[in-house]
Amino acid sequence: MANTDRHTHVIGAGLIGASIGIGLSSEGWTVTIEDRSEGAAALARSIGAGGTLEHGDPHLVIVAVPPAVTAQTVVEALERWPGAVVTDVASVKAPIADAVALTGHGHRYVGSHPMAGREVSGGLGAQGDLFRARPWVLCPNGASDAAIALVTDVASALQCDVVTMSAVDHDAAVARVSHGPQIAASAVAAALGAIGPDDVALAGQGLRDVTRIASSAPGMWSDIARLNRANIVATLNHIIGDLEDVREADDIGEALSDLMERGRVEVARIPGKHGGTARTWEPVTVVVPDKPGQLVRLLGDAANVGVNVEDISIEHSPRQPVGLTTLYVLPGKAASLMSALEAHGWEIAAS
Repeated sequence: MANTDRHTHVIGAGLIGASIGIGLSSEGWTVTIEDRSEGAAALARSIGAGGTLEHGDPHLVIVAVPPAVTAQTVVEALERWPGAVVTDVASVKAPIADAVALTGHGHRYVGSHPMAGREVSGGLGAQGDLFRARPWVLCPNGASDAAIALVTDVASALQCDVVTMSAVDHDAAVARVSHGPQIAASAVAAALGAIGPDDVALAGQGLRDVTRIASSAPGMWSDIARLNRANIVATLNHIIGDLEDVREADDIGEALSDLMERGRVEVARIPGKHGGTARTWEPVTVVVPDKPGQLVRLLGDAANVGVNVEDISIEHSPRQPVGLTTLYVLPGKAASLMSALEAHGWEIAAS
Protein backbone atom coordinates (compact mmCIF):
# COMPACT_ATOMS: atom_id res chain seq x y z
CA MET A 1 0.00 0.00 0.00
CA ALA A 2 1.31 3.43 -0.90
CA ASN A 3 2.63 5.58 1.93
CA THR A 4 0.43 8.58 1.12
CA ASP A 5 0.16 9.44 4.82
CA ARG A 6 3.92 9.82 5.20
CA HIS A 7 5.67 13.14 4.91
CA THR A 8 8.01 13.33 1.91
CA HIS A 9 10.47 16.19 1.67
CA VAL A 10 12.12 17.11 -1.65
CA ILE A 11 15.45 18.94 -1.65
CA GLY A 12 15.90 20.66 -5.00
CA ALA A 13 13.13 22.44 -6.91
CA GLY A 14 14.45 22.01 -10.44
CA LEU A 15 12.83 20.01 -13.23
CA ILE A 16 13.12 16.59 -11.57
CA GLY A 17 12.46 17.66 -7.97
CA ALA A 18 9.46 19.79 -8.86
CA SER A 19 8.07 17.08 -11.16
CA ILE A 20 8.31 14.51 -8.36
CA GLY A 21 6.60 16.94 -6.00
CA ILE A 22 3.75 17.60 -8.42
CA GLY A 23 3.32 13.91 -9.18
CA LEU A 24 3.27 12.76 -5.55
CA SER A 25 1.05 15.66 -4.44
CA SER A 26 -1.48 14.77 -7.13
CA GLU A 27 -1.54 11.22 -5.72
CA GLY A 28 -2.41 12.51 -2.26
CA TRP A 29 1.05 12.41 -0.69
CA THR A 30 2.09 15.00 1.88
CA VAL A 31 4.99 16.76 0.19
CA THR A 32 7.22 19.68 1.16
CA ILE A 33 9.99 21.12 -0.99
CA GLU A 34 13.04 23.31 -0.48
CA ASP A 35 15.80 24.76 -2.62
CA ARG A 36 18.87 26.87 -1.93
CA SER A 37 17.19 29.42 -4.22
CA GLU A 38 14.09 30.66 -2.44
CA GLY A 39 12.76 31.89 -5.77
CA ALA A 40 12.97 28.37 -7.23
CA ALA A 41 11.30 26.95 -4.11
CA ALA A 42 8.50 29.52 -4.27
CA LEU A 43 7.91 28.73 -7.94
CA ALA A 44 7.73 25.00 -7.21
CA ARG A 45 5.24 25.55 -4.41
CA SER A 46 3.11 27.79 -6.62
CA ILE A 47 2.74 25.04 -9.24
CA GLY A 48 1.75 22.37 -6.71
CA ALA A 49 5.09 20.67 -6.06
CA GLY A 50 4.76 20.80 -2.27
CA GLY A 51 4.51 23.05 0.75
CA THR A 52 6.92 24.62 3.20
CA LEU A 53 8.79 22.53 5.76
CA GLU A 54 7.72 24.30 8.96
CA HIS A 55 7.62 21.63 11.64
CA GLY A 56 7.89 17.89 11.98
CA ASP A 57 10.50 15.58 10.48
CA PRO A 58 9.92 13.88 7.12
CA HIS A 59 9.71 10.12 6.76
CA LEU A 60 11.35 10.23 3.35
CA VAL A 61 13.80 12.73 1.85
CA ILE A 62 14.32 12.89 -1.92
CA VAL A 63 17.51 14.70 -2.93
CA ALA A 64 17.18 16.26 -6.40
CA VAL A 65 20.16 18.62 -6.57
CA PRO A 66 22.95 18.89 -9.19
CA PRO A 67 25.11 15.75 -9.41
CA ALA A 68 28.25 17.48 -8.11
CA VAL A 69 26.64 18.17 -4.72
CA THR A 70 24.33 15.16 -4.47
CA ALA A 71 26.61 13.01 -2.28
CA GLN A 72 27.19 15.84 0.19
CA THR A 73 23.48 16.67 0.31
CA VAL A 74 22.51 13.03 0.86
CA VAL A 75 24.98 12.70 3.75
CA GLU A 76 23.71 15.95 5.28
CA ALA A 77 20.10 14.75 5.00
CA LEU A 78 20.93 11.46 6.73
CA GLU A 79 22.44 13.43 9.62
CA ARG A 80 19.74 16.13 9.68
CA TRP A 81 16.86 13.63 9.91
CA PRO A 82 18.09 10.52 11.77
CA GLY A 83 14.77 8.73 11.38
CA ALA A 84 14.24 9.35 7.68
CA VAL A 85 14.90 7.26 4.62
CA VAL A 86 16.91 9.18 2.05
CA THR A 87 17.05 8.67 -1.70
CA ASP A 88 18.37 10.73 -4.59
CA VAL A 89 17.78 11.01 -8.32
CA ALA A 90 21.30 11.61 -9.64
CA SER A 91 22.25 9.83 -12.85
CA VAL A 92 25.52 8.50 -11.38
CA LYS A 93 25.17 6.22 -8.36
CA ALA A 94 28.46 4.63 -7.25
CA PRO A 95 30.16 7.78 -5.88
CA ILE A 96 27.10 8.56 -3.77
CA ALA A 97 26.88 5.00 -2.45
CA ASP A 98 30.58 5.15 -1.54
CA ALA A 99 30.09 8.42 0.38
CA VAL A 100 27.10 7.04 2.28
CA ALA A 101 28.96 3.84 3.19
CA LEU A 102 31.41 5.92 5.22
CA THR A 103 28.62 7.36 7.39
CA GLY A 104 27.27 4.13 8.84
CA HIS A 105 23.75 5.09 7.73
CA GLY A 106 23.62 2.93 4.62
CA HIS A 107 20.53 1.07 5.85
CA ARG A 108 18.51 4.30 5.42
CA TYR A 109 19.79 5.19 1.95
CA VAL A 110 18.43 3.87 -1.35
CA GLY A 111 20.04 5.16 -4.53
CA SER A 112 17.59 5.77 -7.35
CA HIS A 113 17.53 7.20 -10.84
CA PRO A 114 14.34 8.04 -12.75
CA MET A 115 15.24 7.66 -16.43
CA ALA A 116 13.29 10.69 -17.60
CA GLY A 117 13.94 14.30 -18.41
CA ARG A 118 13.44 17.09 -20.89
CA GLU A 119 15.66 19.35 -22.98
CA VAL A 120 14.57 22.22 -20.72
CA SER A 121 15.61 22.66 -17.09
CA GLY A 122 14.14 24.32 -14.03
CA GLY A 123 10.79 24.20 -12.29
CA LEU A 124 8.99 25.91 -15.17
CA GLY A 125 9.40 22.71 -17.17
CA ALA A 126 8.07 20.45 -14.40
CA GLN A 127 5.37 17.90 -15.20
CA GLY A 128 3.64 15.56 -12.79
CA ASP A 129 3.55 12.81 -15.42
CA LEU A 130 7.19 13.19 -16.46
CA PHE A 131 8.10 9.73 -15.15
CA ARG A 132 5.05 7.79 -16.27
CA ALA A 133 5.96 4.47 -17.93
CA ARG A 134 9.68 5.31 -17.65
CA PRO A 135 12.27 3.12 -15.90
CA TRP A 136 13.07 4.13 -12.32
CA VAL A 137 16.26 2.39 -11.23
CA LEU A 138 16.74 1.40 -7.59
CA CYS A 139 20.24 0.73 -6.25
CA PRO A 140 19.61 -0.63 -2.71
CA ASN A 141 23.29 -0.54 -1.64
CA GLY A 142 22.56 -2.50 1.56
CA ALA A 143 19.42 -0.56 2.51
CA SER A 144 16.81 -2.11 4.78
CA ASP A 145 13.74 -3.77 3.32
CA ALA A 146 11.56 -1.00 4.78
CA ALA A 147 13.67 1.69 3.12
CA ILE A 148 13.55 -0.08 -0.24
CA ALA A 149 9.78 -0.50 0.06
CA LEU A 150 9.27 3.20 0.77
CA VAL A 151 11.29 4.35 -2.25
CA THR A 152 9.58 1.72 -4.39
CA ASP A 153 6.27 3.29 -3.35
CA VAL A 154 7.47 6.60 -4.81
CA ALA A 155 8.27 5.04 -8.18
CA SER A 156 4.99 3.12 -8.18
CA ALA A 157 2.96 6.25 -7.34
CA LEU A 158 4.57 8.01 -10.30
CA GLN A 159 3.67 4.99 -12.50
CA CYS A 160 7.24 4.01 -13.27
CA ASP A 161 8.75 0.69 -14.29
CA VAL A 162 10.94 -0.23 -11.33
CA VAL A 163 14.34 -1.78 -12.17
CA THR A 164 16.77 -2.93 -9.46
CA MET A 165 20.52 -3.14 -10.03
CA SER A 166 23.82 -2.41 -8.30
CA ALA A 167 25.27 1.09 -8.38
CA VAL A 168 28.31 -0.13 -10.33
CA ASP A 169 26.21 -1.89 -12.97
CA HIS A 170 23.94 1.15 -13.23
CA ASP A 171 26.81 3.54 -13.94
CA ALA A 172 28.25 1.26 -16.63
CA ALA A 173 24.84 0.91 -18.28
CA VAL A 174 23.88 4.59 -18.35
CA ALA A 175 27.23 5.46 -19.93
CA ARG A 176 26.07 3.39 -22.93
CA VAL A 177 22.38 4.25 -23.07
CA SER A 178 22.39 7.88 -21.87
CA HIS A 179 25.74 9.59 -21.41
CA GLY A 180 27.34 8.33 -24.62
CA PRO A 181 24.35 9.26 -26.81
CA GLN A 182 24.34 12.78 -25.35
CA ILE A 183 28.00 13.25 -26.20
CA ALA A 184 27.58 11.78 -29.69
CA ALA A 185 24.56 13.99 -30.43
CA SER A 186 26.44 17.08 -29.29
CA ALA A 187 29.45 16.16 -31.43
CA VAL A 188 27.29 15.76 -34.54
CA ALA A 189 25.62 19.11 -33.85
CA ALA A 190 28.93 20.85 -33.19
CA ALA A 191 30.22 19.66 -36.58
CA LEU A 192 27.61 21.90 -38.21
CA GLY A 193 29.78 24.87 -37.23
CA ALA A 194 31.94 24.21 -40.28
CA ILE A 195 29.13 24.97 -42.75
CA GLY A 196 27.01 28.03 -43.50
CA PRO A 197 23.27 28.64 -42.93
CA ASP A 198 22.31 27.73 -46.51
CA ASP A 199 23.99 24.35 -46.05
CA VAL A 200 22.32 23.76 -42.69
CA ALA A 201 18.97 24.48 -44.37
CA LEU A 202 19.41 21.20 -46.30
CA ALA A 203 18.96 19.28 -43.04
CA GLY A 204 16.34 16.56 -43.03
CA GLN A 205 14.63 14.63 -40.29
CA GLY A 206 17.63 12.36 -39.81
CA LEU A 207 19.78 15.21 -38.53
CA ARG A 208 16.96 16.46 -36.32
CA ASP A 209 16.52 12.99 -34.83
CA VAL A 210 20.22 12.53 -34.12
CA THR A 211 20.73 16.00 -32.62
CA ARG A 212 17.47 16.42 -30.67
CA ILE A 213 19.15 16.13 -27.28
CA ALA A 214 22.09 18.33 -28.30
CA SER A 215 20.19 21.34 -26.97
CA SER A 216 20.63 20.09 -23.39
CA ALA A 217 22.26 22.53 -20.97
CA PRO A 218 25.95 21.64 -20.48
CA GLY A 219 26.24 22.46 -16.75
CA MET A 220 24.77 19.25 -15.35
CA TRP A 221 26.48 17.14 -17.99
CA SER A 222 29.93 18.37 -17.02
CA ASP A 223 29.22 17.10 -13.48
CA ILE A 224 28.01 13.76 -14.81
CA ALA A 225 31.12 13.34 -16.96
CA ARG A 226 33.41 13.95 -13.98
CA LEU A 227 31.51 11.50 -11.76
CA ASN A 228 31.24 8.72 -14.36
CA ARG A 229 34.52 9.35 -16.17
CA ALA A 230 35.78 5.76 -16.43
CA ASN A 231 32.55 4.38 -17.90
CA ILE A 232 32.13 7.32 -20.28
CA VAL A 233 35.72 6.99 -21.53
CA ALA A 234 35.14 3.26 -22.16
CA THR A 235 32.00 4.09 -24.12
CA LEU A 236 33.72 6.79 -26.18
CA ASN A 237 36.63 4.46 -26.91
CA HIS A 238 34.15 1.94 -28.31
CA ILE A 239 32.41 4.54 -30.50
CA ILE A 240 35.67 6.14 -31.66
CA GLY A 241 37.13 2.72 -32.47
CA ASP A 242 34.18 1.92 -34.73
CA LEU A 243 34.43 5.30 -36.48
CA GLU A 244 38.19 4.93 -36.98
CA ASP A 245 37.63 1.49 -38.51
CA VAL A 246 35.35 3.10 -41.10
CA ARG A 247 37.67 6.06 -41.71
CA GLU A 248 40.79 3.93 -42.19
CA ALA A 249 39.29 1.01 -44.12
CA ASP A 250 40.58 0.22 -47.60
CA ASP A 251 36.95 -0.23 -48.63
CA ILE A 252 35.04 2.43 -46.70
CA GLY A 253 31.74 1.24 -48.14
CA GLU A 254 32.20 -2.29 -46.82
CA ALA A 255 33.31 -0.99 -43.42
CA LEU A 256 30.32 1.34 -43.20
CA SER A 257 27.97 -1.44 -44.23
CA ASP A 258 29.35 -3.64 -41.47
CA LEU A 259 28.92 -0.88 -38.87
CA MET A 260 25.38 -0.12 -40.02
CA GLU A 261 24.40 -3.78 -39.94
CA ARG A 262 25.69 -4.13 -36.37
CA GLY A 263 23.76 -0.99 -35.51
CA ARG A 264 20.58 -2.44 -37.00
CA VAL A 265 20.95 -5.54 -34.85
CA GLU A 266 21.47 -3.56 -31.67
CA VAL A 267 18.79 -0.93 -32.25
CA ALA A 268 16.27 -3.76 -32.47
CA ARG A 269 17.02 -4.48 -28.81
CA ILE A 270 15.88 -1.04 -27.67
CA PRO A 271 12.48 -1.46 -25.97
CA GLY A 272 9.48 -0.45 -28.02
CA LYS A 273 6.00 0.74 -27.10
CA HIS A 274 5.10 0.26 -23.41
CA GLY A 275 8.60 -1.10 -22.81
CA GLY A 276 7.90 -4.22 -24.83
CA THR A 277 9.88 -5.77 -27.64
CA ALA A 278 10.49 -3.37 -30.50
CA ARG A 279 8.10 -4.00 -33.38
CA THR A 280 8.41 -3.38 -37.08
CA TRP A 281 5.95 -0.70 -38.17
CA GLU A 282 5.03 0.45 -41.65
CA PRO A 283 5.34 4.16 -42.46
CA VAL A 284 2.68 6.20 -44.22
CA THR A 285 4.01 9.66 -45.10
CA VAL A 286 1.49 12.42 -45.72
CA VAL A 287 1.98 15.94 -47.08
CA VAL A 288 0.43 18.23 -44.45
CA PRO A 289 -0.19 21.96 -45.00
CA ASP A 290 1.53 24.09 -42.37
CA LYS A 291 -1.72 25.50 -41.02
CA PRO A 292 -3.45 25.29 -37.63
CA GLY A 293 -5.54 22.17 -37.07
CA GLN A 294 -4.19 20.09 -39.95
CA LEU A 295 -2.32 17.56 -37.82
CA VAL A 296 -5.37 17.08 -35.59
CA ARG A 297 -7.51 16.51 -38.70
CA LEU A 298 -5.03 13.96 -40.05
CA LEU A 299 -4.97 11.96 -36.82
CA GLY A 300 -8.74 12.16 -36.61
CA ASP A 301 -9.12 10.76 -40.12
CA ALA A 302 -6.77 7.91 -39.23
CA ALA A 303 -8.75 7.14 -36.09
CA ASN A 304 -12.04 7.20 -37.96
CA VAL A 305 -10.95 4.24 -40.08
CA GLY A 306 -9.86 2.28 -37.03
CA VAL A 307 -6.10 2.42 -37.60
CA ASN A 308 -4.00 2.98 -34.48
CA VAL A 309 -0.99 5.24 -34.95
CA GLU A 310 1.91 3.59 -33.10
CA ASP A 311 4.37 6.45 -33.60
CA ILE A 312 4.66 9.71 -35.51
CA SER A 313 7.40 11.94 -36.91
CA ILE A 314 7.16 15.38 -38.47
CA GLU A 315 9.60 16.88 -40.96
CA HIS A 316 9.18 20.55 -41.78
CA SER A 317 10.28 22.00 -45.09
CA PRO A 318 12.29 25.20 -44.50
CA ARG A 319 11.20 26.72 -47.82
CA GLN A 320 7.71 25.30 -48.39
CA PRO A 321 4.42 25.89 -46.53
CA VAL A 322 4.02 22.15 -45.93
CA GLY A 323 5.47 19.43 -43.81
CA LEU A 324 5.85 15.67 -44.11
CA THR A 325 4.10 13.75 -41.36
CA THR A 326 4.88 10.06 -41.13
CA LEU A 327 2.40 7.83 -39.34
CA TYR A 328 3.76 4.47 -38.25
CA VAL A 329 1.19 1.68 -38.16
CA LEU A 330 1.15 -2.07 -37.65
CA PRO A 331 2.12 -4.23 -40.63
CA GLY A 332 -0.83 -4.81 -42.91
CA LYS A 333 -2.58 -1.54 -42.00
CA ALA A 334 -0.61 0.82 -44.24
CA ALA A 335 -2.44 0.11 -47.50
CA SER A 336 -5.91 0.59 -46.04
CA LEU A 337 -4.80 3.76 -44.24
CA MET A 338 -3.36 5.25 -47.42
CA SER A 339 -6.57 4.55 -49.33
CA ALA A 340 -8.71 6.08 -46.60
CA LEU A 341 -6.55 9.19 -46.29
CA GLU A 342 -6.52 9.74 -50.05
CA ALA A 343 -10.32 9.49 -50.00
CA HIS A 344 -10.31 12.31 -47.43
CA GLY A 345 -8.21 14.49 -49.72
CA TRP A 346 -4.75 13.88 -48.24
CA GLU A 347 -1.70 13.67 -50.50
CA ILE A 348 0.44 10.63 -49.81
CA ALA A 349 4.15 11.32 -50.30
CA ALA A 350 6.18 9.03 -52.49
CA SER A 351 8.19 6.53 -50.44
